[in-house]
Amino acid sequence: MQSTGQTSTHARSLTPMQGSVITYVIVPAAPSGRWTTAQGVRRILRQVLRTSFPRRKGWAVATFVAMAVATTPMAAQAPACSDGRTALVLSGGGAKGLAHLGVITALDSLGVRPDYVVGTSMGAIVGALYAGGATAREADSLATIFSPTALFSSSAPSGPIAWMPFSPLLTWAVGKKGFTLQSPSINEADANSLISALLLQPNLLASGDFDRLPIPFRAVATDLATRDTVVLSSGDLAQAVRASMSVPLVFAPERIDGRLLVDGGLSANVPIAIARALPGVTRVIVSDVSSGLLTEDGLEAGPLAVADQLAGFLFVQPPDSLGRDDVYIRVDLKQFKNLDFAPATMASIQRRGRLAADSALAAAACLPLGPAPSGVLPRSVASFDLSAGAPTDAALLQRYLGLYPGSPIDMAALARQVNAVSGLGAFTALWLHPTTASRDRVSFQATVEPAPPKLAGVTVAYDRDLGARAGMMYLDRRLIGQPLEFSAMLGVGTLTNDITLGFRRYFGAGRTWVAPALTVHLENQAINLYTDDGIDAGRTDTRQGVLFAGVEQGFSAGWVLGVGFDGRSWNGGDVPLGSTDSTTDGSSAGVRVFARRPHGAWKTKASLVWSESYQRAALTTSYTFTFGKISLTPLARLGWGADLPLQDQFPLGGAAGFPGLSVHQLRGDRELFGGLELSHPIRGSVRWEVLGAVGRSANGGDLFTDTDWLGGIRAGIGVETPIGDVQAAYGITTTSTDNIFVRIGRWF
Repeated sequence: MQSTGQTSTHARSLTPMQGSVITYVIVPAAPSGRWTTAQGVRRILRQVLRTSFPRRKGWAVATFVAMAVATTPMAAQAPACSDGRTALVLSGGGAKGLAHLGVITALDSLGVRPDYVVGTSMGAIVGALYAGGATAREADSLATIFSPTALFSSSAPSGPIAWMPFSPLLTWAVGKKGFTLQSPSINEADANSLISALLLQPNLLASGDFDRLPIPFRAVATDLATRDTVVLSSGDLAQAVRASMSVPLVFAPERIDGRLLVDGGLSANVPIAIARALPGVTRVIVSDVSSGLLTEDGLEAGPLAVADQLAGFLFVQPPDSLGRDDVYIRVDLKQFKNLDFAPATMASIQRRGRLAADSALAAAACLPLGPAPSGVLPRSVASFDLSAGAPTDAALLQRYLGLYPGSPIDMAALARQVNAVSGLGAFTALWLHPTTASRDRVSFQATVEPAPPKLAGVTVAYDRDLGARAGMMYLDRRLIGQPLEFSAMLGVGTLTNDITLGFRRYFGAGRTWVAPALTVHLENQAINLYTDDGIDAGRTDTRQGVLFAGVEQGFSAGWVLGVGFDGRSWNGGDVPLGSTDSTTDGSSAGVRVFARRPHGAWKTKASLVWSESYQRAALTTSYTFTFGKISLTPLARLGWGADLPLQDQFPLGGAAGFPGLSVHQLRGDRELFGGLELSHPIRGSVRWEVLGAVGRSANGGDLFTDTDWLGGIRAGIGVETPIGDVQAAYGITTTSTDNIFVRIGRWF
């Protein structure tokens, strides 16, 4: 892309090569896009001389600035490329690919505008955003809003809404050849929704043809059957990028035009040759974040190093040659992991990308300078059609996304809705396939990949105080061939055995979903009893049956609300210690209202059950803040009830317990709890964590009172593993009671 020839003023902020003098000045760009050294010195001297300085110091500063500019190898002085086209090549590399954002920042600061962008895997994601006209800052903001961090966290809850609070370790999905094990590494539906939302704007700009983007774009994938390199230049942009980043065993392959495609890194991780083959390309700017192979010394580290090397063989190809006018930016990221998307790590990776780019661009023979590219987004919807899926899916998605003919397009709102499609539970993927209907109207020829009609899952967990627990789950989304969802969960354990059956029928309601729901829960729970001094006083067995019939509604922010009839019957076991109530059996019929937000930084669960003989209100909420590598999570719990059976009373601290006490040691029909959890990584997936808490538990009386308050602190180690967090910690209370907390997996 050629310079426009217009004079403009740009701030040049570069990091020169080692040994150079660093200078930050305002340099007016020449009409041709370049200045000779003498011209640059004269203009800077004029600028300096027009500035007010104390006498005698002014000439010294002016002389210093002039000498610095004359001797500093600034990339801003590289001449504009006179002929041929330039392609920006962005390699694959997982989280390391975020260094491309730093590279793009450097390009933007110099006014560099490539004629093509070619990306593989993570390079395809960043490249599609950049080709769509996003600056590095805008791309980074989008990546923060639609963050991939939770996708790769083994501690994040997963599984269908109907299975909550069960969270599967392994999931089987029915396919053409029966039940097959799904990838435990990632939630496919969440990943596809995130990619589609992240790339919504460039997808609309391309409208099926990637050459329509402000900068023409190519995504690189690999044919799984032949290992041939596949260059994608049309279709749904988000789907093309999803195919390019389909790392085997992490993501499922993506089928496009009859070919089963996987990560482009398997055939062209640094796609220089593909870029050179594009029309008119004579030079390339390469941002390479790929991981090299281990040396012989590194291979002696053990079996994991050998496995890493074998995986590396799949993503390493012989390097392509570079020409005199090419720019090669190699970012050293050896110490980072491919799937480490922690905020502090991502920021560090981007900084390294910027530094490497500044150094390489300073030595460039020429740079393709030009104005920032732009495109025209459609303003309204022409039509919405859907292929595949159930007959009712088109109407459901049209309402959910708000894509009615003639309706205006709110980009931010549509992106949120697209990202929330996975929460419907009915689709593994939604690809919008926008096409241009007129200059400012767009048609959607959307396709969906229906979620597997049947799922099965298993999970296990262990707690030092509560014992072992295992769960088995089943889900049928089309019971007896009808759009009726059936769910079943069976839990067995040291203290609790329970079964839950559920029926739901989902409908679209504007930009939300509504589901009439019927659930039945049967439970047999043994409860540990303690004296006032915390001494084990044995166990008592309780039984309970609960029926709920009502309506649930989901919202794009992750909220699920519900209201309906609540009927229950219980046997509360032996009389709780300290209680004057001799009645432990009972039943009630009333109303239940609940709200929950189980995913994201802010997690909340609230419920109210009210009848003449049973009243219970509960609120649990937490919010996780991240400051660099430190995670800070305030927690709060509030509970109030009247004449609650033992199994429905509030254990102080909930499932996580109270620092210094055995889990569920204190329980009552009043609870106030506040805590602050702090964690910081030590190495890899190992972290230290501290929980400080205050709270009170009581039976009867006022909820807020000055008595019965307790404080505690717990500190220990946590390790993120494929089966969830493994935690070991020591806690002590303000009354000097102490306890060792050990838990493996996600408690349910």
